[in-house]
Amino acid sequence: MPHCFDVAVVGGGAAGLVAAISAARRGGAVVVGDRMPRLGKKILITGGGRCNLLNEDLSARSFTSTSGDLVTSILGRFGKEDIRDFFLSLGLGMYSEGSRVFPITNQASSVLRVLEMEIRRLGVAVELNFEASRIERAGPLYSIAAADGRKLDARSVILAGGGKGYPALGSNGSCYELARKLGHGIVPPVPSAVPLIVRDKMCHLLQGQKVRTRAAARIGPETSETADGEVLFAPYGLSGTAVLDVSESLSVAINRYGKTDASIVLDLVPFLTREALAAEFLKRMKAGWAESDLAAGLLPDKFAALIPGMLPPARERLESAAAALAAVLKEKIFRVQGTRSWNEAEFTCGGVDAREIDPRTLESRFRERIYFAGEILDVQGRRGGHNLAWAWASGFIAGLLE
Repeated sequence: MPHCFDVAVVGGGAAGLVAAISAARRGGAVVVGDRMPRLGKKILITGGGRCNLLNEDLSARSFTSTSGDLVTSILGRFGKEDIRDFFLSLGLGMYSEGSRVFPITNQASSVLRVLEMEIRRLGVAVELNFEASRIERAGPLYSIAAADGRKLDARSVILAGGGKGYPALGSNGSCYELARKLGHGIVPPVPSAVPLIVRDKMCHLLQGQKVRTRAAARIGPETSETADGEVLFAPYGLSGTAVLDVSESLSVAINRYGKTDASIVLDLVPFLTREALAAEFLKRMKAGWAESDLAAGLLPDKFAALIPGMLPPARERLESAAAALAAVLKEKIFRVQGTRSWNEAEFTCGGVDAREIDPRTLESRFRERIYFAGEILDVQGRRGGHNLAWAWASGFIAGLLE
């Protein structure tokens, strides 16, 4: 192993591996230091183990960040087709499922394998169980010290240590402190794509039940995000794809700003308008259907125990009762008490302030030859392959060391 490297990459996840490949292809001596006993562990769980590595609709519009210009610039330099060509060059077959792109094997391990093969082919050095604790400038070099006393010296450093989601897989937020000591501001990280804590008897009675819904995040009176998909009722509250998709703004409001007026609104019968649903209930009431059967065929059977309690106390006027029941099911409001922990968060919202990074090269505006890539930056995309696409793109551009 060389005594001094041209490039040291801190973090061996998606962004770090691609950054190392990009840098090594330029002919330099590259080392990857990762705090885990193996590289790319988090890649293995992405996309439910299938690795949703890209989205056909990739664009800066799918991201939030303190610097939209940075996202636009990086995706303009290394976009959807560049990412696809990169993986094709590694021998990875791919296919599209709607707008989502997966490896042809449907195995995330295939993605990690071709990346590791390229790392080995290029002669990239790897230091595992390397918990970077300090970065110091020593003349023309940077010295990266690990908690166990090991050191890596390099002319350039790429920080790609990820965010805080799924800390058991390597992303524990430790690189934020490295960035802070280098002079960078940190947008307080909060969990994103995360289940929500809700105290409502519906969650308790329906636990384990999935329903197709339309979900809306609401902060005070304002709706911030909407999504169609599944909701999963759980003893603690709500999960499922629709909930995860609208959780970012709720998490920011609650965890970063201490808001207490956050709620999620579910349309539990999205395939009918409120008027059509009320008309259907009225027809069933006039036909003498039992109250517990009114939603039969429209909602799962578990709702039978809940429907009578959703009807108004005075039910002499069937029209009013039908309208009231339809209103509740079309706009069921759950007050959000909080979010689940980092152990259940798919992504991180927050990180190194993207305004402090050169939008073309990803070099620090404060420290020359310090670069950033991946989720460590305050850049977060929608679910569906956008965040991995950001990791690939930002890693490749950072590795160019321009």
